[in-house]
Amino acid sequence: TEGLLLRNTQVANQFDLCAISLPMPGMARPAGLMLVARHGDDHRLLRIAAEVEALLGR
Repeated sequence: TEGLLLRNTQVANQFDLCAISLPMPGMARPAGLMLVARHGDDHRLLRIAAEVEALLGR
């Protein structure tokens, strides 16, 4: 459901920040990395997230 997709970033969103949660590949247990940016920096956050994913080998 949508609630499960949004639960990781919900705290940042409540403070009017933008956030994205990336799954961490190759971990023994499910883990993720949450990136947070200022309100209005969505495009910058998505660009950084894409770079992080490339570095992680996704």
